[in-house]
Amino acid sequence: MPAASPSRIKVLHLITRLIVGGAQDNTLLTVEKRRRDRYCVHVAGNPSGEWAERARQVADGFHPLANLFNPISPRRDSAALYDIVQLLRRERFDVVHTHSSKAGVLGRLAARIAGVPAIVHTMHGPTGLHDLMPPWKRRVFEFAERVAGRCTDHMIAVSETTRRQIVALGLVDAERTRTIYSGIDVERLDGVWDPQRVRAELSLAPGAKVVVFVGRLDAAKAPHILVSAFAEVARSHPEAVLVLVGAGDLEPRLRAQIAELRIDAKVRLLGTRHDVPAILRVADVFALSSLWEGVGRALTEAMLVGVPVVAPEIFGIPEVVHHGETGLLYPRGRADALARAILDLLDRPAEARRLADNGRRLTRRMFDGETMVRAIEALYEELLAR
Repeated sequence: MPAASPSRIKVLHLITRLIVGGAQDNTLLTVEKRRRDRYCVHVAGNPSGEWAERARQVADGFHPLANLFNPISPRRDSAALYDIVQLLRRERFDVVHTHSSKAGVLGRLAARIAGVPAIVHTMHGPTGLHDLMPPWKRRVFEFAERVAGRCTDHMIAVSETTRRQIVALGLVDAERTRTIYSGIDVERLDGVWDPQRVRAELSLAPGAKVVVFVGRLDAAKAPHILVSAFAEVARSHPEAVLVLVGAGDLEPRLRAQIAELRIDAKVRLLGTRHDVPAILRVADVFALSSLWEGVGRALTEAMLVGVPVVAPEIFGIPEVVHHGETGLLYPRGRADALARAILDLLDRPAEARRLADNGRRLTRRMFDGETMVRAIEALYEELLAR
């Protein structure tokens, strides 16, 4: 690990899991695009995730924390807290920037114990604070966040809705919050991709209408709702194909559901992919079925490349998907409403194109990766100047 120059600010990004996900992509993009002449940036987290190697490649130093993992475990969490304190005392970071619930709570406590000058946390969404969580569990999360909030110099929210929620719950006062939308590597999205190769790989007929979903196959993303909706779509559009990109615990359930609905020939389960921009370019509609979501990184990427989108009307999504202007919204969890919205876009291609063009223009202004990183760096400088 190269030593930090005395003229460079030394930053640690701490995140629980380095899996493929929106919070992880946001974090690693922030690390990758920092000003190298001004910042020495390290990453710490559980080393078992798919993106641990990516973290090693983009950071000036990577610190594996084997005791930092989900779910809650008093013994392992205590060990993780000790490990983080020791790391911070050894490396003497100027800024600790935490991400995700577990790393966010333990990391901020450890940073205060170790006397780190500036402590920042990004709330990537309503995880741990959403209304579908059992009340007792939500109270535990809120209590932990309030304790950690006392150790927080500033909290970043990825949507204005999330920022207002942070303040309303009393996690930190309004003066210590700001909204910085989660930037995307637009240059990568605009790179050279081969959609014809994807069409051939997926055996898509020339006239096939393609509905794409990108996300983890888990309870938060609720892909089973989309599968139910697509079965209805397929009745009106027998040529339609549903492409699900992502992996997760719900995959066996989805396969059984797809077989039960007898739509096996119309659904492609692709698992984790690294050519999502190419897949988006064959999409007629991008559909999101999440039950809770900050804004939705995959949703944003679809809008950035000009794909018409359908998304649930939850949390920060309406800040980006303006119903009837940049996409279509539907009530959360309603497979019937999701199906109608998808059909609306498939049946009215001119309107779908209008919404997609509007969405592309809006997201190009809001979600530039360089803009996000410069805003985060400006916050670091502001906190250290105090």
